[in-house]
Amino acid sequence: MSTNDPKTVQNELARKNLDLSSKKLTFDPTTGELVIKSESEAAQKPGEVVVDQIYKDGFFFCCL
Repeated sequence: MSTNDPKTVQNELARKNLDLSSKKLTFDPTTGELVIKSESEAAQKPGEVVVDQIYKDGFFFCCL
């Protein structure tokens, strides 16, 4: 199940910081939003990009 709820995305990013998340962070260019998806759902829409590595490299930053 995908979600773009800001609180859920922030919590999942915090889990990614600790390598506790298997979900994928994707960027939807049609909405300009970051979306958390399960591995099976990741990048199914045209133009959508999985940005897990970009996030880890520091492009998208989540500070708690």
